[in-house]
Amino acid sequence: MDKFVKQVLVSLALFLVVFSSIQQVSAAGFKDVSNFKEEIKYLTGLKIINGYPDGTYRPEAPILRVQAVMMIMRDLGMDKENIKNPGFTDIKPGDMGYAEVAFATELGIISGKGNNKFDPNGKMTRAEMSKVLVNAYELGGMYPAGFPDVSPKSWSEPYISALAANNVTNGYPDGTFRPNVTINRGQFAAFLARILNPGFKPYSPAVADTFLEDSLNLQVLDVVKDRKKPILYMIDGLSNRLMSYNYETYELDSVELPYRAERLAYANGKVYVTLHKMAHTYWTDRIPETGAYAVYDARSLKLLNIWHLELDPFDIEATDQGQVFISGGSNQHTLVVGYDSKNGAISSAQSIYMLGLLALTPDQKKLMTISTQISPRDIASYDIVDGKLQPPVDSPYHGDFDMSPDLSISPDGKYLLNGYGHIYSTNTLGYLGSLDRSFISSAVDMKAGELYTSRNLKLIYAYDFPSLQSSYQITTYGDVLTLFYDEESDVLLALTKVRFGKSSYSYLGIEKMYFNVD
Repeated sequence: MDKFVKQVLVSLALFLVVFSSIQQVSAAGFKDVSNFKEEIKYLTGLKIINGYPDGTYRPEAPILRVQAVMMIMRDLGMDKENIKNPGFTDIKPGDMGYAEVAFATELGIISGKGNNKFDPNGKMTRAEMSKVLVNAYELGGMYPAGFPDVSPKSWSEPYISALAANNVTNGYPDGTFRPNVTINRGQFAAFLARILNPGFKPYSPAVADTFLEDSLNLQVLDVVKDRKKPILYMIDGLSNRLMSYNYETYELDSVELPYRAERLAYANGKVYVTLHKMAHTYWTDRIPETGAYAVYDARSLKLLNIWHLELDPFDIEATDQGQVFISGGSNQHTLVVGYDSKNGAISSAQSIYMLGLLALTPDQKKLMTISTQISPRDIASYDIVDGKLQPPVDSPYHGDFDMSPDLSISPDGKYLLNGYGHIYSTNTLGYLGSLDRSFISSAVDMKAGELYTSRNLKLIYAYDFPSLQSSYQITTYGDVLTLFYDEESDVLLALTKVRFGKSSYSYLGIEKMYFNVD
């Protein structure tokens, strides 16, 4: 059974267990409740809702600020022995909800309205409700579709966006959110129940399966992932800068590159970047080739070395020992050259067709390549012995299988995945099987045995791996550009091309699919 289906079934099972238990709660039958009846029944079973002494809940009455805080704190729990005075002048020890307000203030869930006032009996708006719930339950995510009546510059926009991203709200039928409308007790109960139990969430086709957690104004030319840390290294085409981005803390660092950059590689705490001094050209008989590659410390982005080349560089790979392999970008029949990054010396060279893409096996014993400029496209491998490239071993297939220039290697090093959907052995280059569709990016979770692919759509396709049987689909907010799988956190990371509202301008979206099934 696939992980995504497991996640849904676990949530459903939890809902059924909890829901069945609340059928016996006598207080669930408030005589004045018709709308959101099951949600109110659920919260009553958890003793979050008590109702009024006359047996009513009064769902149409506006929820007061102090009532909302009390409901939330009944769920979260609190230390009733060590309560710090929040300093509000309009709610004091002994007042209804004082302890809950004090503790919620200390946790940063709520804040006053200025002048040391909390306004406990004030009516809560939908915007205020969004802030309180997002803060209380630490809800993240962005909802790029937005709401026409919620300005991107409004203080409430991040909270409303997060609430919508978690499918706690989908607004009104006319597409608005109405942030300044007072929320009533029934509606607040419904929102809270949806957060506590996903079984109450409504279906909304506008809400993706992934969480859009950040957006960056970047044009990514190439990107690699740190092998152990949640960090991406990227070349930004807008600024020609090397970027370091932590997709857990959302910290972004950068450094300006000395020449135009195109491709990069990561190995053993260093980032390697190809630098260009000329345009790629088919003939170089009258033009001396020139270029460079730079070595950066991955942690600080400090420049460690620039090595100048008598080669127009294209793609680059690097080993943990500091051996760098660069394919030529010009002169038709060119070279893939091995360099020692410690002293800049050439260690080996083998023939390759210009603009060949490179991929290093995880054990760093083979360099796999695919041509991009000839037809039929071809794959080859170069054994690496004592840091030196050996003569290429060509694929036994020449035109038998259509190939795209997209090439990746499974984490165990056994499988070579081509973007046209074909799978080959990295050892023999033999054909093993095909997917039912092509892709431009892929990622593999070896532990669960799942392969994820996408082809510049708002969809990710999941397959059993290595059997290649189709399993399910994951929807995203933006067109998928690149996929990574983080084995440490069990997260599928998608870099997407995302637009906000009705704007035609695209940002780099950082979207995640979580697979927690505990």
